[in-house]
Amino acid sequence: MLSGGNPTVGTDPGQVKEYPIGTLPDRNWKGSAFDFGEHFSPNGIIEYHSNLFGSELQGKLLVIRYSAGKDIIVLTPGGENLDIVNSQTGITGFTGFNPSPLDLVENPTNGYLYVAHLNEGTGMGKITLLRPLN
Repeated sequence: MLSGGNPTVGTDPGQVKEYPIGTLPDRNWKGSAFDFGEHFSPNGIIEYHSNLFGSELQGKLLVIRYSAGKDIIVLTPGGENLDIVNSQTGITGFTGFNPSPLDLVENPTNGYLYVAHLNEGTGMGKITLLRPLN
């Protein structure tokens, strides 16, 4: 069973519309911490550890959005269940990747980020280094 089943006639969290109405969610399904939206494929994800960037990213989740986003979205976990309490896009240097980004990794010695890309047309890849300018 996928996600939240299809328990009611209305729109339900995590609903799979292909299930017949009345299909309950799996008893182990806990819901989602964040909804990326349709056509935004979350691929690579890391928890950022460095205190670079004025420590503004420390402890936050950096997620590569392949497809519609072609960027890095910054998610802030918090609250009792550590659900996502804030999301931030449009950060300078984290947008407009071309070709499409697939994954990222943090260098633990200096906090620099490396973004892996895939050119859908050629199948060729590349890696981009992200580091603060100042």
